[in-house]
Amino acid sequence: MDEFARLTDLYSYKILDTDPEEKFDEITKLASLICETPVSLISLVDKDRQWFKSVYGIDLKQTLKKDGFCHYLIDGTSSLFEIKDASEDLRFKTSPLVTGYPHIGFYAGAPIKSSSGHVLGALCVIDQKPNSLKDNQKEALKILANKTTEYLNTRKVLIDQQKNIEFSATRLKEILDNTPGVIFQLRIQDDFEISFDFISKGIKDVHEDLSLEKMRNEPKSFLNYIHPEDVVEFRKSMRKSATTLSPYKFNFRVISPNTKIKWYKVRVIPKRIDGETIVWFGTLMDISGIMEYETILEQITYDISHVIRKPLTTLMGLNENLKNHSELDETDLREYADLINIVTDELDIFTRKIDQFYQLKVIDHQNKLYNNFRENKVE
Repeated sequence: MDEFARLTDLYSYKILDTDPEEKFDEITKLASLICETPVSLISLVDKDRQWFKSVYGIDLKQTLKKDGFCHYLIDGTSSLFEIKDASEDLRFKTSPLVTGYPHIGFYAGAPIKSSSGHVLGALCVIDQKPNSLKDNQKEALKILANKTTEYLNTRKVLIDQQKNIEFSATRLKEILDNTPGVIFQLRIQDDFEISFDFISKGIKDVHEDLSLEKMRNEPKSFLNYIHPEDVVEFRKSMRKSATTLSPYKFNFRVISPNTKIKWYKVRVIPKRIDGETIVWFGTLMDISGIMEYETILEQITYDISHVIRKPLTTLMGLNENLKNHSELDETDLREYADLINIVTDELDIFTRKIDQFYQLKVIDHQNKLYNNFRENKVE
């Protein structure tokens, strides 16, 4: 028998030194009633002690392993261990548990096994006088020991599942907290009172005055950081989404302490979970770079339209003159050709300058986006 493996298995159940549990107490009581003994125990055999998960008819929590009876079952060779008269058995007659409290005169135990087959302890019945079990009582004791094993294994599965859930929840929170932007779950009551079930720590990047604690304690305070020109429409669209349960998205501005304006987009999927509560599953992303990029594109469009307007107007004027003067000599045609060349050269110079200027702007903007991405990734 591998005692180290057995103890490792026992410790994996995380049951030693735990509080009483009703299911186990019911088993010990039932064992005493069936076997007609005053005492019954669920005993788990530790390295140097026997610890009792459940006791019936006695005030005792543990004893030394060497003084006890249950460790004779841990080799796994017996389905029932019975000592009819402990005072006459050479193995136990000098045990403090026989010569002193609780004055064991009779013992019978059935093994409690782990899912991997190790004997963790025993369900045992005790009497202060010599005794013996009937065949049906022996069978009942073994059945109850198997039921104890089932309870222990079920309990272990639940503990392991809870541990996995907690571990998964911790990992998920770490992932969400390190995801760029803000991920949140918000509850909205019918009276529009709001509270955050969850909000990732990215909220601290929105404004230096915002924190996870502040959002939990004062969820409505977030509205104070929205640009005054956006907050009314933000409230209105928020109420509409909550009323109609329609997906919600809105672009708004936040003014940072250095008066720099940052753009954010909130996206939300609402879901009613009971008659009075709506839950928002949402994200909040910094779209300042996108808005800046759109501004650059708008400026490019505006500049191009103004740059080419002058040469185009000149070309249109020359074209009109050509239409109105059907008879032109060679000198006139050369003058018109020179003028057209001047205009096209001017237009070419303008477009090249614009192209170079905005290429640099776009590259600079892309570098900023890339650097921001790398910083967020590292964090």
